[in-house]
Amino acid sequence: MFTLYLIASVLTGIMLTCDIFVLAHPLLSMKKYSIFFVSFSSLFFILNYFAFFPMLFVILVVNSILLAKFTKKHYSVFYVPLGYIVDCILMNIIGLAANIIWDISVRELNSDIFLIIIYSSCTIAASCPVLYLVRRLLQRYLVSTFEKMSRKLLVLLALTLLLCAFMILTMASFFDNIEITHRQYFLMASSIILYFLFTISMIFIVLHAARKNYEAQKKVEYLENLNEYTRNLEIVYNNLRSFRHDYINIMTSLSAYIDEKKYEELRTFFYEHILPMQKNLTQKNDALNNLLHVHILEVKSILYTKLLLAVNQDIEVNIDIPDEIDSINMEPIDLTRMLGIYLDNAIEACLETEQPILNFHLGKMNQDIIIIISNTFIDKGLSVAQMHKKEVTTKGNGHGIGLYSVSEILNRYDNIYHETLMEEGLFIQQVQIS
Repeated sequence: MFTLYLIASVLTGIMLTCDIFVLAHPLLSMKKYSIFFVSFSSLFFILNYFAFFPMLFVILVVNSILLAKFTKKHYSVFYVPLGYIVDCILMNIIGLAANIIWDISVRELNSDIFLIIIYSSCTIAASCPVLYLVRRLLQRYLVSTFEKMSRKLLVLLALTLLLCAFMILTMASFFDNIEITHRQYFLMASSIILYFLFTISMIFIVLHAARKNYEAQKKVEYLENLNEYTRNLEIVYNNLRSFRHDYINIMTSLSAYIDEKKYEELRTFFYEHILPMQKNLTQKNDALNNLLHVHILEVKSILYTKLLLAVNQDIEVNIDIPDEIDSINMEPIDLTRMLGIYLDNAIEACLETEQPILNFHLGKMNQDIIIIISNTFIDKGLSVAQMHKKEVTTKGNGHGIGLYSVSEILNRYDNIYHETLMEEGLFIQQVQIS
């Protein structure tokens, strides 16, 4: 029996490792596949030898966490239990076919080494194309939803799949050592399939609700950005009206100084009142002109709001948007959150310096979008790594989640490269989106 359990466990390890090979994308290194094979084989040997079925939870949970760590994708915790469930269903369908065609019982399948090898090989051959199709469907329809989910909901769905896997193992194990008729075998296999379909249906209902909630949130965010953008345009219009009124007063004042030949007072009036007004108006005008190249409303709104705020606080704002920006390969909500946090932090940091400067660049490099935000700052001894940790801050209680939140957002994307630098008195955030 020892040899039988060992061979069965090794074949199960191969089967589940193949599942990960098909489901996980991009591919992992051979060393990591070896880790999964050893883990599955050894843990399933313990389960089979001692007939301790709750061990299945340990096996699936441990390897799911490993896969999530290796792939750096939280939603990959679904892959191991999903692969195991698909394998169990296919094994029962193949076993049912063998039972009907060749009258091979469950006891014979579980006690003959040759049959176990054939049985497992057929399951692997059948599961690979099925799981490949599952992966394509997940990538096309569900991965974007998974990426936006909270970790609590991901854990809840993963636990649902784990429970389904345990129930399928329990249901199938009832008939391991007893003779059953074709009809009983068919009912067992049907029950397993129906239970799986019921579980998947429940998961899809939750996913559909999560997607609807995200779409509603996205619409609210879009309307808020639109309202903010409209308010900013109204502010600009009111500023222009005010400027027209001030312009008349300024011309009157100038003419009075000239008529009275008070040239020294005229000089003082010009440098103290007219020149600062011109500089402020020029910065605001430059901000508006540069943002004409941005054709994404959400991005234009957040940029205009934050950069105009910086200008109004007497920060020297330098904006460089040389290219037409029509699309960015990132979810609008995530993009606006990232830009909002980075710009808020830049404004707060540079206001602490004697000469506050904020530089913003948005452009293209080949097919990639490049975002660079730099600002003057006072070095308070925190390293870049520390700044991105949760609740690490120099601002006091209630702060310290901004950069951590951005890191959490960016880690969900495979097409984004991010770097934080501190060079020559500037704090620099660089983001490359392909």
